[in-house]
Amino acid sequence: MTLHITQFDGGNAISAFRAQQLLSALEAIHPKITSISARFVHLVATEEGAVPALQERLSALLTYGDPFEGSADGVPFIVTPRMGTISPWASKATDIARNCGLDVFRVERITEYRVDLKTGLLGGKPELSAEQTAQIAALLHDRSSSRRRTRCWAYSTSRL
Repeated sequence: MTLHITQFDGGNAISAFRAQQLLSALEAIHPKITSISARFVHLVATEEGAVPALQERLSALLTYGDPFEGSADGVPFIVTPRMGTISPWASKATDIARNCGLDVFRVERITEYRVDLKTGLLGGKPELSAEQTAQIAALLHDRSSSRRRTRCWAYSTSRL
């Protein structure tokens, strides 16, 4: 069986209060970090490609919360379930989609964080070292009991 993955952009993943808390910790890692934003991204696996009618219904189902108004720039950090696991959110979301009559194999939610860095006086963009990237990933990765099965992936802007 070949699965087709369709991506749906979601809303804000962190509140302004939580972003401010994270920013304080991030500034301790790198003083040129100016902001952090996060959004949910939904991945839907179907056996057949999502036809427009299915995409419209899934989009309506996966539109909730405050709309994302953060930056699309910055260094991305992606928090996903660990390979081979199904998050509790995915189990519930998949059940809800199927109960709505949608033919889906799985619905999963990931969190995409963006960390912005202040440019220099001459326009130079500071970079994060490997150690700083690891520290930020550890900070963003939620190690609470409800999310132990997550992993944080950091991507440098040069690899995008």
